[in-house]
Amino acid sequence: NESNELVLINTAGGITCNDNIEINATINNSELSICTQAAEKIYAGIGDPATVEININLNNSSLYWLPKELILFDKSKLRRKININLSGNSNLIFCETSIFGRKAMSEQIKNILFSDQWKINVNSCLKHFEAFNMQGSMIDNYKNNYTFANKSALSTILIFGEIIHKAEYELRKIIENIDNHYCEMTKFDDKIIIRSLSNDNYDLKKTLNFIMKNIIHDKLPKSWDL
Repeated sequence: NESNELVLINTAGGITCNDNIEINATINNSELSICTQAAEKIYAGIGDPATVEININLNNSSLYWLPKELILFDKSKLRRKININLSGNSNLIFCETSIFGRKAMSEQIKNILFSDQWKINVNSCLKHFEAFNMQGSMIDNYKNNYTFANKSALSTILIFGEIIHKAEYELRKIIENIDNHYCEMTKFDDKIIIRSLSNDNYDLKKTLNFIMKNIIHDKLPKSWDL
């Protein structure tokens, strides 16, 4: 049951309109982290939205889904679906980060099409579903205190399986001490959800790195080193 690391590489260097990417994986009796070599950049383009579909089946396994951040540029178009099915004695730690224009680079999102759907089943029963849909101008969403509050870096951590009982206490201690940006945690229906919203991607990276090092320890992918 040795822990392994799988790195996904996009040799095109990014994603733009009319691109189609599909990833299918079945993981049996394993402990595995899946990460990306670098941040995935979604570039402006002309034509139909790029599509990404990811389908993963876990059987008696632990998966740490830890891709680096998704960076969306002005006039980018992306439709993405992530479907993960857990069966048997499986655990999932799922971390996704989206950057809507890098503030350090003075990037602004004035027009975008972004649809992101995540569906997680446990033993063939729907356990979690969420969708993020944005089209057109993001300026009002940036300014609204109920959406982005002028922040541009958004991260979600989802945890499923028996691992939540081991991680919950440590996670609550960690999150209580995060005060440089928004970070909140909730636990219900046998899952943990952590949301973070930050003005700066680097600060968010440091927080995510600290959280992960405390719950999966030496299994953090090498590409996460700051």
